[in-house]
This record gives sequence, structure tokens and C-alpha cells, in this order.
Amino acid sequence: MTSQGLRASSEGIRAAKTALTDKTLSQHKLAIALGITRQPVSKFFAGEPVSRSCFVQICQHLGLSWQKIADLPEDIISDTSAKFPTNKRDLNILVQEIRQKRQGKIQDQCSTLQMMDIAQTIPLLDIYTPIYVLEKITSQRWLEIDDLLQECGGELSCNQKKLPILETVSFYSKLMILGKPGIGKTTLLKYLALECNQGEFQPNCVAIFISLKDFAEDLKDNSDFSFLKYISQEFVSCGIEAESTPNILTEGRALILLDGLDEVPAEDIKQVNQEIRRFSQIYYKNRFVISCRIGAQKYKFPGFTEVEIADFDMQQAETFVKQWFVAVAHESKEDGESIGNLFIHQLHLPENKQLQELAIAPILLHLICLFFHTKSEFTFKLTKLYEQALNILLGRWDEIRSIQRKSITENFKLFNPKNLLAQIAAITFEQEDYFFEQEQIQLLIYQYLSKSNYYVTSNLELVNQQLQDSEKWLKILEVEYGLLVERSHGIYSFSHLALQEYLTAKNFVINYQEQSVNQLITHITEKRWQNVLLLTVSMLPNAEAMLRLMKQKIDALVANDQKIQDFLLWLNQKSNSVTTQYKAGAIRAFYLVCVGRALEVCLQTSNQVFGNSSSYGLERAMLGNLAFNPELAIDEFLTSTFACAGELEFACHYILNDAIVFDYAHALNIAFDKALNLVVESKFRQFLYNLKKQLPHTQNHPHKFRKWWIEHGKFWSRKFRELLVQYRNICHDWQFSKQQIELMQQYYSANKLLINCLNASQKIAPAIREEIEETLLLGIAEIKN
Repeated sequence: MTSQGLRASSEGIRAAKTALTDKTLSQHKLAIALGITRQPVSKFFAGEPVSRSCFVQICQHLGLSWQKIADLPEDIISDTSAKFPTNKRDLNILVQEIRQKRQGKIQDQCSTLQMMDIAQTIPLLDIYTPIYVLEKITSQRWLEIDDLLQECGGELSCNQKKLPILETVSFYSKLMILGKPGIGKTTLLKYLALECNQGEFQPNCVAIFISLKDFAEDLKDNSDFSFLKYISQEFVSCGIEAESTPNILTEGRALILLDGLDEVPAEDIKQVNQEIRRFSQIYYKNRFVISCRIGAQKYKFPGFTEVEIADFDMQQAETFVKQWFVAVAHESKEDGESIGNLFIHQLHLPENKQLQELAIAPILLHLICLFFHTKSEFTFKLTKLYEQALNILLGRWDEIRSIQRKSITENFKLFNPKNLLAQIAAITFEQEDYFFEQEQIQLLIYQYLSKSNYYVTSNLELVNQQLQDSEKWLKILEVEYGLLVERSHGIYSFSHLALQEYLTAKNFVINYQEQSVNQLITHITEKRWQNVLLLTVSMLPNAEAMLRLMKQKIDALVANDQKIQDFLLWLNQKSNSVTTQYKAGAIRAFYLVCVGRALEVCLQTSNQVFGNSSSYGLERAMLGNLAFNPELAIDEFLTSTFACAGELEFACHYILNDAIVFDYAHALNIAFDKALNLVVESKFRQFLYNLKKQLPHTQNHPHKFRKWWIEHGKFWSRKFRELLVQYRNICHDWQFSKQQIELMQQYYSANKLLINCLNASQKIAPAIREEIEETLLLGIAEIKN
């Protein structure tokens, strides 16, 4: 041994040469396998001094005991051996020492997150939400579109078996974790490093976190650079002896976390892949976790199992939100959880279904929280949120982190990919395609490119180039932007249905023409088009013409049905009889919903005919929160009483459970009592009181109540209805057919959409707004007058 390192003895050199031959290696191949230059290997076999780390590394790779190969006196062997502990107890001590010395380094690397549009770094453990992984990579499944539709139940987020991440990392020693942009891959690896260093996860290992983007940059500066050198330098910088590195690695005591393989520049990826393969094979006893965007890496590392990070479910989203308002918004724990609960309550409302779809992606859920935090409610324009979401996925998130990804071919000029995405979204949405074949998307991209002026030249020889570029662009939209997702082998969809709807609307705005608007309005009664219509109106600089066309289309829906026209005439007359501060159209909407409540009973359906109190109905869109008005309240309670009577009729004849009968009877009594308390007209009040006295008590004998109702209920309900028609002009027996009710449902939903569009439009003249609102829910004859 010298001050410069270790040298091999004569016998050691002969043993090393024999081992080299047995393993069919040359000195050059040995150097490559170890990730070092040939010079130290040549010196080793020449009996010249070699650094301790290289000496031990060479011996271990050849399967030799370095102490027996080194030219050392016995007393020095004993002294040096202490620096290379081999028994389990010594190794455990060494692991603890290295952890302690690297505590500061791990904290600096992994303890905080830089979140988008947040000035301060956020403690990772304050925001981390446990994640799950999919055992089967979505793009590697062989399912047909019909299979996906059945599996997903009409949603884009499909159900698969999910596994807890810590169990998965513990089970597989070599793991490639794939995930969509912004789903939390880096956050996960940092969390694993922190947990390991605290002894909470893999307590017998040393956590080593390496940013592959940073490693690639260092590799450019030094072509001989390797993971071994990288780790050794980091250990030395923490006050750890260089000799400890190969010992820890050889004994398999490292949890090596390689983050962001997709962030490595294209020109460096081959060399980085080779180094990962070489290092993981030499030090195979260690645990390896690599993170990468899904679809970005074609090379499969030997021995690595691939899993995919699953989208958030609602429970994970709720956990994230509650933590966000404490850790990111800097609210107190009590206030943060309170705001978080308010956020969650509003997120679950039917009108926020599109936000629920975005909330499955952590980066977009963070964006929604930012928007919500300003006003503590979802009053922001959805189009602004969607545009920001697109900007994030189309490169802003990469720009924030100084990540440059590979670009499209040199023949391709720079352009806004939103236009391409908007055209794909519009065509596929029009065809009712939520899932589409790869060939279909490539054809749409090809058609877009061929009609554009984005190529420098336009000769016919470019056709093949355009077809090739269409495949490359598909991969960019999938891998780099994450806006298209491969749901099964060769089958794609948009990452979120909400973004497909927004891009479809954007395409109508980009290519605005009267003919295209007319075509769009033909879908006004189709539920799946309602968001597209709403978003289109909200993005148009002037939507007056479109709103007028929508109103005409809605009125025409029921123009040729005389019974419905008679009903609308009654609706207007009844509304005009009520003294209130609200607009006539709003009162008409209120009574339309009351009629719907009664019709539900006649149809014996649990589906709301014209919305209900908990839905974002037409009356709420026009009235906001309905202030107390005695006239409206009386009619609402009396209509509820009549509806409860109908429900009782059905329950007493067809439901055996007396408890359910009792519940309906109890609800009838409550609504009836509230109505009686408000009725002022004495004669009407007395008639109602006499009718109520006929009802038997329900508290003790629900079976007796059932018997009474079966015998007298129909007569009682008929008398009650006669009173309501005579004194309140409500609850008429319209005897609508099933087809007429379906038509009125479409009419109601279309009017609700119209009012929402009216409220969302950027600019509309007061006269146009008043014209639409004043003629809402009017018959054709009254509109003409």
C-alpha cells in the first residue's frame, strides 16, 4: 500500500488474470463494464498503485477478495479492513453513519417543491398525497374501443386495479415508474428519498437521489463520468470516505432514485441509457427506481418492471386540497381545512363536473386551487382555466423548470399546436369519438399539415414526409404535451373530456362562420354538446347573433305542439298573477319546475323532469337564491304536498315496507303544515284544514295508514287537486304524453343552457339581453305579440 492507493501482489495479479480469462473479459472490456478509463485497469495488472475505490471495484467485479489481492502486510490488512466492513453489523453502522452525514444533502435535494405560480418553496411532506400505480401499463393493453367504452362507462378515466406505491417499490427491486405530465413523478421519488433517509422506508438502505437531467449535463463536461463517480463525489462532499461508496453499492445497501429520464436531451439519451444499464447490472443487489414520462422511453432496461402512476381518485384529490390550503395558501390548519371542505363541497356540485375531470391530475388540481383561492368559490370563467391548463401542458411547466425537449422535423415551421388540437377535437367530438385509432389521428394530423403553410416547400415529394411527421406529431402531443393519451395499444383519447370539449369550442371560434354556427346550434338539445355551446358563446367577442339563433331554435322545438303551447299560455298567466320583484321569465321558470315535480309522480320516475332544488336549474340561473315570497312559497309547499300524495299512492300499493310508507306520509304532513301556515284566504284555509283532518295519524300505526290510503287515497288526492286548481290555479291534469314530456324536458334544458350562455357571454347589448329574458318560456303567439 502507498499513499496514492493500493497495488496488487504478484500472486494477486496472476489470480486476477485468471479471473479475467474465466469471465471472457479483456482489460478494455473490464474498464467499460466498470464505467472507468482503461488506465487504472492497466496499472492494476502491472502492479502499480491504483486508487482504493478502483482497486476494490476491480476485485469485486472479478469475484476476488481485494485484501488477498493487495500487496499488504498483515497489520495493515487488519487496519484497512476496518474501512471496508463486511459483516452485517458493520454494514448497518456504516449505513447509519452515511445517512447522518447526508441528512443535509437529502433535505436540500428533496424536502421542498417549487410549485407553479407560487413564490415560496413548499415543504414536500406538507403537500404529499399517497399515490397508487397501475400494474398494467394502459398503452400496453390490447383492448378494442368497445372494450374501453364498457370498462370506462362513458368516462375517459378508466378503472384498473391500483397498488399502493410503497408496497410496489418494496416488492420490485428494479422499477420504472411511468406517468403523464404533472402527475407527481419527481414528487414521489423525493418522498421516497426522505422516507428512506429517516429510516421509515427501506431502513437498511442509503437513499441516493439523482436528477438525470443534471447527470447528463455533467456527462457532457466529462465523457468519463459515471454514476459511480457521481455518487462518490457526492459522498465525499458530505464528509464520507470515497472507499465507502463501492462497499455500500456492492453489498446492495443503496436505494438509487433516478429522476426524469424523459428530461434528458435527445443527443445524450443513448449514453445515459447505457450508463443506467451498465450501473444497474454491475451493482445489481441495490434497489433502483427510475421515473419517466409515459411513452417517452422505448428502450427497456433489463430486469426492470414498469408500472404507471394512476390518476387521482376523489379521495386523493380531497386529501391534496385540504393540505394545499394549509401548506400553499398559508392558512391556519383550522381555516385551511375549512376552505378545503368548502372547495370539495362545491367541486361535487353537478355544474362543476368538468372541474372534477381535471382534478384527477395533480398539476391541474393545483391550478384549480389557485383559481378558487382568490374568491373562495368557483365563479371564475372556465375558459380562462382551460386556457391556462393548455398552456401548462403545452410547455409552460417545462419552461418553469428549464427543460427543453426535442422538436419536430426541420421542415416544420413553428406554429401554435392549439389549432391542430382544436381541429382534432372538433372532428372526433362531432363523430362521437371519445376513443380513436392511431391511424385516424395520424390521418387528421396529415390533413391538417397538408392544408397548412407550415412546410417550407410544397412539392409532391413531401407527401411521405408529411405522413412521417404526422406520426411524430402524434407522439409529441402524447409524450411531450400529455394532451393525447394512449388508452390501449394503438387507441387514443384526449387526456380529459373537458379539454376535448373546450378545444372543440375553440375550433368553432377560430373558424367562426354563420354556417358553422348554425350547424353547432342543431345540437342544442343534445346533452353532450351543451358544454361546447356554453364555451363557444363565452369565447366569442360578440355572441349576440348566436344567442338569438339559439332562442329561435328553442322556441321552434315546441311551436307545433298545441297542448304544450296551451301549457305555456297557462304558465305565463299564472306567473303574471304573482306580485314579485323578479322578472316574469324567472317566475315562469319557477312554476315550470313545480309542474315537473308533479309530473315525476305521475310518471313514477326518480329522474327530475325539470331539475330540482339541488341542481343548477333554470330558475336558479335566473333568480339566484330565491328570496322568500309568500305567494311562491304557498304554491311550492302545496305542489310538494300533492307530489307526496302521489308517492304515497304508489308506495301503499307496490312497496311492502311500512317504514317507507311512513316516510312518505310524514313528508306529506310536513309540507301540508307549512302550506297551511302561509295560506291567508279563510275559505281556502278551512277547506284545506278539513281535508287534512281526514288523514289518520301515522306515528303508531303505519299499517293502518296504508289500509286507509288504499281505500280512500285516490278520492282524497282528487279533492285536494280540485282545491288547488280552484284556489291557486296549480296542479292541473295536463295529461301529457310520454313524447310530450320528453320534448318539454329538452325545451327546459335548452332554455337553461340559453340563460347560462347569456350570463357567460363577454359582451351583449342590454336590449338583446332583455329581449331574450322577457320572451323566455313564452308560447309562439305571445312572443309575436
